[in-house]
Amino acid sequence: MTVYREFRVGGNPNNPFGFIVPIMILAGFFVLLYFFFKGLFTVLSYAAPVLLILTLIIDYKVVKNYFVFLFSLLKDNPLLGILAIVFAFFAYPFVAGYLFFKALAGRTIRKKIEAIEKEKNRFDEFEEVKEDDQFLELPQLQKTEPRPKTNPNPYDDVFK
Repeated sequence: MTVYREFRVGGNPNNPFGFIVPIMILAGFFVLLYFFFKGLFTVLSYAAPVLLILTLIIDYKVVKNYFVFLFSLLKDNPLLGILAIVFAFFAYPFVAGYLFFKALAGRTIRKKIEAIEKEKNRFDEFEEVKEDDQFLELPQLQKTEPRPKTNPNPYDDVFK
C-alpha cells in the first residue's frame, strides 16, 4: 500500500485564513532581505572612504566623469538631476563601491588591451631552412581507369 504525503503551504482552500502562511513566508523573506542590505550598507559605509581614495589612485577620471554626469543630468533634466544627487548623498557607500568597481574594471581592461597590443607588435624569431632537392620526392601517381558503370538493377534507371 502506497502512502502519499502532501505539503500545502496555503492550507485548506476552504479555510478563510489559508493565506496567512504564505504572507508570513513572504514577510520573512523581506525581513532577511532588509537585514542583508542593512549589513551591506554598514560594511560599505566603513569602507567607502577607503574605496573612494583607492578609486582616485587607480583612475581619478572615473570620479571626475561621475560628477560631470551629475552636472549634465542636472542641466538637462533638473528633477532627475536633483534625485540623482540626493541618491548619491544618501547612498554614498554604494556609489563609492560602484565607482571603485568601475575604476578597477577599467584598469583591468586597459591592461589586457595593452598586453594584446604588445603581443601583436612582437615578432617571432625564425630560422632559415635550406631546401633540399631530395627533401620530399614522391613516386609518380598511378592513375587508374574508372570502371564502367554496370547497372544490375533495371529500376535504377527510372529515377534518373
